[in-house]
Amino acid sequence: MQNVAVIGAGITGITLANLLQKKVNLTVFEKSRGVGGRMATRRADPYQFNHGTQYFKIENKEFKDFLQPLIRNKIIKPLETNQIEILNKKVIKRTKIYNQEYYTAESKINSVVKYLINNNFFIKLLCRIEKTIKKNGKWFIIDSENVSYGPYDWLFITIPSNQAKELLCNNFKFLDIIKKLKMRSCFSLMLGFDKIKEFDFDTALFLDEDVQWLSIRKKIIDDNEYNNLLINSSYNFAEQNINGSKDKISDYLIKLVSDILKCELNNYQHKALHFWKYAMSEKNNNLGSLLDEDLKVIVCGDWCMNGKVEGGFLSAKDAANKLLKYI
Repeated sequence: MQNVAVIGAGITGITLANLLQKKVNLTVFEKSRGVGGRMATRRADPYQFNHGTQYFKIENKEFKDFLQPLIRNKIIKPLETNQIEILNKKVIKRTKIYNQEYYTAESKINSVVKYLINNNFFIKLLCRIEKTIKKNGKWFIIDSENVSYGPYDWLFITIPSNQAKELLCNNFKFLDIIKKLKMRSCFSLMLGFDKIKEFDFDTALFLDEDVQWLSIRKKIIDDNEYNNLLINSSYNFAEQNINGSKDKISDYLIKLVSDILKCELNNYQHKALHFWKYAMSEKNNNLGSLLDEDLKVIVCGDWCMNGKVEGGFLSAKDAANKLLKYI
């Protein structure tokens, strides 16, 4: 069997590994301590936050069929939430959502990606790949500790476009396309409370603020209630404050939301701010995946499609189908 390296263990990379298992010898390389990418869960006992993707939409039949085992095993469930929309600091709309097209995790959103992992491929975590080298027709990849891995027959790059272009050689046939793509940034502020004001909603969409999203999730442990509040900044705010102080950004977002919702949010027991440098593609691209058959490199990711979870799956499916024509 051919040897394949996959860089990135988000939904695209792990889906790709799942689809190609037993057809190739495959290793996934991931710079973080866990899998999932933006399908991320942060634990800070007793608090827990899905601080990247909160939910996802299923429109494609192949994607829904692929997820059936997760539905049957209660890893994911239809989204059910009471949502408000806020404009000019006023609630303009209330919606009770229960939708079979939108799904969320029963608990941890990263459990979706973890469910797709098995013993038919290997995952190397905490391994940041910084260089790729083609030598004698084979690929070698070099990590941040200058450790070399290889040889590989094929190389898949599934990380965000801004990072992918740094690993591609200058003669990759789609490099100019990738260089033109832009991804947006976002701050995710996680606040944990033992006690918090009782809200009459679960999620809030802000239409004209430096905040774009808020969700509140309750968790009961040994009859004790813990409240997990997530605040996502707008893309514009994040990009204007990339080099700002984390404490100042957190304090600003807390005060902004407190003023709009008329509640006290400074009595938190836990606070953490995460910066998603590459949170969302600027536009829908519908590229599928980008194959350079001469170099034996395939670039894919949700940003190749619509920037959503389903887009990550569809890009991985397209990439897997392209590879299978050559092996």
